[in-house]
Amino acid sequence: MIVPNPSTASSFFMADGILSEPELLFLATATAAIETPLFWLCGYRRHAEWLWFVVVNLISNLLLNGFLIETSETLSYLEAVLLGEIFVVLLEFALCGYAVRDKRSARLFRVLLLTNAASFFVGVVYFML
Repeated sequence: MIVPNPSTASSFFMADGILSEPELLFLATATAAIETPLFWLCGYRRHAEWLWFVVVNLISNLLLNGFLIETSETLSYLEAVLLGEIFVVLLEFALCGYAVRDKRSARLFRVLLLTNAASFFVGVVYFML
C-alpha cells in the first residue's frame, strides 16, 4: 500500500470527506495500478476476480490512509503502518474470497501478501525521493 505522509495530509474524516483529499485518491489509484497487474499475473484472470480486487483494493487503501492520518498522534508512524497493513491484508483476504473461484485460501493469502508488499516497497521508494 502506498500511504501518505501524516505531516502533510489533512484530516481524512472532515466534513468534505474523501473528495477533498486529492492526494488520498491519487495514492489509492497508484496502489491499485501496482497491485492489480500482480494479482492478474498470479493467475486471477477472470474479469470478476480482478475487477473485484480493484474495488476492494481502492477501499482498503482509503481506509488505511484514513487510519494513518487519524492515528498519527497516538501511535508511531511505523506502528500504525504495520498494524494497518495487517488489517488491510486480512480485509482484502476476507473480501476477495467472494469473487475468487479458486478456493485455495493459502494461495490467495500469499498473493495478497505479495501484492501489498510490492506496493509498500514502491511507496517507500516514492516517499524517499
